[in-house]
Amino acid sequence: MQHLHGPIGFCECGRPVEFRQAAGSGAHREVSCACGSRHDVEYGPTGWVAIARLTPERSLPLSGFSVALRLAPDAERFRFSFPLHGDAELPVHILFSRSQGRAEVKAADLKVFTVDGVGLPTDARRRWISWWQERRPSMGTFFPPPRRVGRLPVARTARRPTLAPAR
Repeated sequence: MQHLHGPIGFCECGRPVEFRQAAGSGAHREVSCACGSRHDVEYGPTGWVAIARLTPERSLPLSGFSVALRLAPDAERFRFSFPLHGDAELPVHILFSRSQGRAEVKAADLKVFTVDGVGLPTDARRRWISWWQERRPSMGTFFPPPRRVGRLPVARTARRPTLAPAR
């Protein structure tokens, strides 16, 4: 039987992550912290381990999200970080409604990814990551962004003063 007592880690707020109000079943669970964070935990060879944290958001960029989900009375907003390309982690936003069983996930300037039939925001996170990782090989070569912002320096030739013809 799986051991469900005691802390399995600590939230960034300093509180222990415990199975007081765990949701989900099987090898993956969601544990809520008093600060509002949701922790995605999974059962592995060493026991339960917190693998991701969803940070609650009071507001988020709503462009791209559906009006119906934005206006849902039980809509919850979360964010997590994920490396879309390389090692640079970018914020990924989740808009979730338990009553509709639906979530929408948006990262950077990508279109919204809709997840239907989902009961937990951590499940929406898992499904989006799975979709993203399946999609990456088919994206082809990626042009890396320039390391500098703004105009690149342009080499200029020095102007020599022109001499007026002798009279």
